[in-house]
Amino acid sequence: MKRRTSIAAFVAAAAVVATLTGCSASGGGDNASTEPLPIGLLTDLSGAAGIFGPPTQNAAELAVEEINAAGGVNGQTVKLIVADETGVPTAGVSAAQRLIQEDGIVALFGQHNSATRDAVAPVTTTAGIPYFHTPLAEGNFCSANVISNGEVPAQQLAPAIPYVQDATGKSKWFLLGADYIWGQTVVAQAAKYIEASGGEVVGQELVPIGTTDFQSVITKIKQSGAQLIIPAIFGGDAITFEKQAFDAGVGNSAVQRLGVIYEDGTLGAMGPEVTSGMYVSMAYNEALDTAANTAFLDAYYAKFGADAPPQTALSEQTFVAIHAWADAANKAKSTKSADVLKALSGLKYEGPSGTVTFGSDHFATQSIVLTQVQPDGMSVVVTTFDSVAPEQDCNEPMGK
Repeated sequence: MKRRTSIAAFVAAAAVVATLTGCSASGGGDNASTEPLPIGLLTDLSGAAGIFGPPTQNAAELAVEEINAAGGVNGQTVKLIVADETGVPTAGVSAAQRLIQEDGIVALFGQHNSATRDAVAPVTTTAGIPYFHTPLAEGNFCSANVISNGEVPAQQLAPAIPYVQDATGKSKWFLLGADYIWGQTVVAQAAKYIEASGGEVVGQELVPIGTTDFQSVITKIKQSGAQLIIPAIFGGDAITFEKQAFDAGVGNSAVQRLGVIYEDGTLGAMGPEVTSGMYVSMAYNEALDTAANTAFLDAYYAKFGADAPPQTALSEQTFVAIHAWADAANKAKSTKSADVLKALSGLKYEGPSGTVTFGSDHFATQSIVLTQVQPDGMSVVVTTFDSVAPEQDCNEPMGK
């Protein structure tokens, strides 16, 4: 399936800072009401990861529109209220508190980094609302009211590393990660799966978020003799690194990439000359040629126009989470956190990327899509890995 909007259009659109204000609304709870049922979306509309926010907000708006068209949640229409997290945990906490205290949200959906999740989780626990952390993350974050349906390293790396080694005939890896819990975990987990697959880690480096000069890292890559790289860096940092590496002669044609957060917006900002040939392992890509994905994209572009930012694994997971919450609330006949989370355990949602099964461990079993970027910048699906378990160890029941 061809992407329906140009990457250039998305990059231009991502430069615009989105803002949204809304009136406070009553939560409604369990009984049918004429008042809309408010839910909150906390995402990056500005800051280093601001490129991820616009398609996420669109996906959330589409999910709410579909839920309302199907009858809403327990007879109530759903209202989406969006807040900019800015990539800063303290800002995320303040925004979450406003959504809870002023807007009366009954569920929070967060597409933002793990540091903000760690800071916001206690706020939602105190408020007694379910909190869906939707992007890929490091895993093993265990809280009775937090659901992490995004990919974890075990899902992205365990099947993809041996596949890429076999496909390329290469086995010497350099691991590059952002120096916080997600990047650190990806590097550690990648080393484990590389060793298990008969590969070798010949170098690794952690860099601060916001790094603008990667020359020392590029020198280490050259000296290491690496044939492959897993770059666990994101947004502007990833774009800067790949452009500098390309200019220095260690682009993808010289050292094969296996990206784990190189979604199409980031790839588009790098440019096709830089990205050609890169592999990416994530839970969704617009290139999936399935009836479910076709229906999703038809609805998305009909609502937002042909130049809307492309959907990625980061935004599509938010779409899935909002629908799954609505399904669980309707099943439970309640929007109370404990009731919803109990109904969510074991729930299966048929999403654009296939079946997503929400486990009692607060994580999701799902398909992983391995794509490769073509010379024109378009992604094609190389293979999919179905029903990949998250391999997590959270034993506290949801909604306890």
